Amino acid sequence: MGVDQSAFAQSMSPMVKSAVEAYIYFYPLVVFGVSFEVLTNVEKPTWERLSAPVNQFMSVRQNRPDNHGVILPSTDTLYTMAWIDVAKEPVVFGAPEIPDISGSDRKRFMMYEFMDAWTNVYYSDGLQKGHTGKTNFVIVGPNFKGALPEVPEVVVVKATANQSWLIIRTQVEGLDDLDNVHAIQDQYSLTPISMYGKNYVAPDGVVNPGTPSSPGPSPQVNAMNGKQFFLKASEWFNKVPFPDADKATGIGEVIAQFGIKHGQKFDYDALSDEQKRALDSGVTGVQAEFAKVAADPSSGREYFLSAVAGPLKNGWTIPPAAVGRYGTDYKFRAVIAFVGFGAGLRADGMYLLLVQDSTGKVLDGGKKYTLTFAKGQLPPAGAFWSVTMYQNQFLVPNSASKYSVSEWMNPKFNDDGSLTIYMQPTSPGADKEINWLPSSGSIPTPTPLMRLYWPLAPALDGAWSPPPVMEVM
Repeated sequence: MGVDQSAFAQSMSPMVKSAVEAYIYFYPLVVFGVSFEVLTNVEKPTWERLSAPVNQFMSVRQNRPDNHGVILPSTDTLYTMAWIDVAKEPVVFGAPEIPDISGSDRKRFMMYEFMDAWTNVYYSDGLQKGHTGKTNFVIVGPNFKGALPEVPEVVVVKATANQSWLIIRTQVEGLDDLDNVHAIQDQYSLTPISMYGKNYVAPDGVVNPGTPSSPGPSPQVNAMNGKQFFLKASEWFNKVPFPDADKATGIGEVIAQFGIKHGQKFDYDALSDEQKRALDSGVTGVQAEFAKVAADPSSGREYFLSAVAGPLKNGWTIPPAAVGRYGTDYKFRAVIAFVGFGAGLRADGMYLLLVQDSTGKVLDGGKKYTLTFAKGQLPPAGAFWSVTMYQNQFLVPNSASKYSVSEWMNPKFNDDGSLTIYMQPTSPGADKEINWLPSSGSIPTPTPLMRLYWPLAPALDGAWSPPPVMEVM
């Protein structure tokens, strides 16, 4: 599990250290579990809440700042999402042929991400894999033993747990492209295998009035005390397999100190007062470290980001190759679940978070900054790239309704062939607004995010990295 040298870690008793390890181990699972419960607690798909009943799609129809179902929402793609449960039977995900961008010969970027309850991506597909034809993905559970019926254009996907999250990203090029994307989204389908080829109508979902819809799932998890968190952790721990690789690390013995054992009911009330205090201390301690990351993404590096991103490059965190498939690096997995729940494989989409300006200072939403790509040094992406402004993990409301600068927007180049993006609360001038990323001085912590959809080798191998952001005095 490793030894932490931070002041935070050194101040703990052995039992609190174990509670911290347990919290970090379970954090992604609990975020997944609460998200599953909250975002399926509706009768009908409701895209404004990013919600749909189990095994039903919800398709976002337009990106807006008030979409808070997931953090760091994309503006370059429209999400189509489903929370999948194959405990009873396999489910067929039908995907259409990937079409061209309207009026061009460019294929539209579409990516299918299958994420398990531990937040590992167990399968992905789409344009970046060259799989552009009509496809039926049959999702089967880890214990499925039966024979599958004949399904055309089939790809069998074996889920690592019965519950998983299917995230589809469909490229959208502005408001004028919405109808085209909606037509594609309407072709995505989910069908129980027993109803495949039949006239299937998805049933209404059952609403549990005891499950709050607000705030979003992640804020709910981050507000839990020790009892609430570990009760939820043990509940979901018993729904999913306990990976053999995890068992080999000894994490099973760590969590067993608090009476949590896979396949057994957790009795919180049977714990001693010392154990309960340790769980509360572990939860509040890690939450405080998470809060530091949220308030100042560079300040949390001592305990978290140093284990996640390594050295910064020009103020940007460069995602490690293991993002999306974390192995037994639980700290890495936990902080990604905190800052970017739903993160995919780096080879599919590379996301670079800006946490400092060129002088090492945290960005201020009330100040002006520029990001300039030298001639020939644009982000190397097989599909396209973008930079989106976030503050407090969500889109920044602004009068221009402008949230990103994307390659497809045809931003304006400088006379020398370079490209400058303006990050500031006021317009840089009408002739530069196509390159403008509006910020706000009233919302904490600007954290622009650069996305490379289908990153190419120079980005993946480190030969290319983004330039620093300069404060305009």
